[in-house]
Amino acid sequence: MSGLDINKEHILEMACIVTDSELNIIAEGPDLIVHQPDCVLDSMGEWCQNQHGKSGLTEAVRNSKISVTDAESQMITFVRDHIVAGAAPLAGNSVHC
Repeated sequence: MSGLDINKEHILEMACIVTDSELNIIAEGPDLIVHQPDCVLDSMGEWCQNQHGKSGLTEAVRNSKISVTDAESQMITFVRDHIVAGAAPLAGNSVHC
């Protein structure tokens, strides 16, 4: 995420791991870097600019060709391929429904 406010921030990266009830990995999904325009990256707070700059995420986001819509579609397909509908909880960092 470009910050913590879900009403104004943007997704920068999406990833998913499916586990069983004992947290054994069943499947590792795609790790998708989502393109965002410079105006989004330039408006990030200081912490995000520092951390994402150091990790290389900011540059990877600039260079990505994956749109939010494409990333969402890929992630939904991955989850549907590995989960029975309504049978699994969804948890993680920045999970919003």
